[in-house]
Amino acid sequence: MSSTNYYIYADSIDTGGGLVTSTSFDLQGTAGESPSGATTSTTYIIRGGYQSMEVGTLSMSISAPSLSLGELSPSQVKAASTVVTITSDSTTGYTLSFASVAGTSITGVADGAVTAGSEEYGVAVAGVDAVFSDDKAVTANHAIASSNSVVVDRQATLTFKGSINSDSRPAGSYNQTVTLLAATNL
Repeated sequence: MSSTNYYIYADSIDTGGGLVTSTSFDLQGTAGESPSGATTSTTYIIRGGYQSMEVGTLSMSISAPSLSLGELSPSQVKAASTVVTITSDSTTGYTLSFASVAGTSITGVADGAVTAGSEEYGVAVAGVDAVFSDDKAVTANHAIASSNSVVVDRQATLTFKGSINSDSRPAGSYNQTVTLLAATNL
């Protein structure tokens, strides 16, 4: 049910139904499906019928949606952390990534560690699903946590770090907006 050009997630045999819409809602209905609904165990979920076919549900929460590294200094690395919590019933798991990065930042870390006295900015990830744990540059479309199974309240701690050298940047306020994307895997 797939090739390099398409993917059919589920199919169904039924005798009727359709799509009803208004300015505020869409309702998809089916008739004559058998069996339909979900049967579960501790390890598996079997979903029968068109209305039950879904890749999975996903929720994400962020403990601190706004962080400040404070005033950067050549003598130390400044850091601030937030915890992202993911729950998904998708049997294929999820991936958490940076969807977009905008604003002014200092030079992205390239050697795996933000170091005092160097102009560097990056993020480290801690948790069971962390894709990496050393410091990486904050870039769009970069995966930061991932699982290939159902997860409940799975946490990834993102620690953003920055440092400057004595002659690299004029004094000022620098900021960056990082958008996180959590999606179920296909």
